Amino acid sequence: MAEKAAAQGAEQAPAKKKKLLIIVVALLVVVLAAGGGAFLLLSGKPATEQQADEEEAEAHAEEEAKPPVYEKLETFTVNLADQESYLQAEISLKVADPKVQEKLKQRMPEVRDALLRLLSSKTAEELMSADGKTALAEEVRKEVNRVIGAKKASQGVKDVLFTSFIIQ
Repeated sequence: MAEKAAAQGAEQAPAKKKKLLIIVVALLVVVLAAGGGAFLLLSGKPATEQQADEEEAEAHAEEEAKPPVYEKLETFTVNLADQESYLQAEISLKVADPKVQEKLKQRMPEVRDALLRLLSSKTAEELMSADGKTALAEEVRKEVNRVIGAKKASQGVKDVLFTSFIIQ
């Protein structure tokens, strides 16, 4: 009987060691996977965003090589939404290339209409601060790109410049 008990104890020891080894290996795999996931999350942008940033940098480098193309719009004079003030603004648009400039010229009535509606929807209080003017420039850029059908700024209006901005 003592021999049977010794034989059972000898069989259970390797079985326990195998279970312990399996548990340790599984734990190690989980820890490594969690560490790898944390590294990827904390290391920065996902690969698709990094590729987009690289493409944007390449486009910016190409842009630097070409002289800028500007389209000066006629002066805008609009009553503001507060009905106590008016805005007189001269706007120049920095565009991606001469093709975009031609497209702007072809659609100028639509562009002016969209901008008149946008400008007249603002109040003097909104436009007095530098942040207000910056936000307006971004809205103008988006609106003009919408009218000419440009999906990205790199394909249409890149920047909006106010060459005169008077609120009275």
